[in-house]
Amino acid sequence: MMWAAWLLLWRPFVFIWVLAELQKTHLVHRLFSAFGVGIEHGITALIACAVGLLLWSHVLPERRVEGSELNMKQTDDYARYFDLPVQEIEQGRSQKITVVHHNEFGKIIRVE
Repeated sequence: MMWAAWLLLWRPFVFIWVLAELQKTHLVHRLFSAFGVGIEHGITALIACAVGLLLWSHVLPERRVEGSELNMKQTDDYARYFDLPVQEIEQGRSQKITVVHHNEFGKIIRVE
């Protein structure tokens, strides 16, 4: 979403560049005089958005969870929640086709 806003901020500059390429300099001067403050605010917003994206992607701290830690935690959580042995859950995850047996209330009773 932020990248879309960043690209949208470039729209006025591309428009002015196209007008300058058409060599209608009098029109470009009129646009600059009419929209001077708007262009200044656009440049400021563009720079602020670029700085915000750079800070977001490089400077802000992030906490990464390793895949093995995540799988172990989830496996233990599933085993506790469904009251099943961890080996059955791991075996079911490693197979391409897994059969899950339920009781009449919908609770998982066995994994093959």
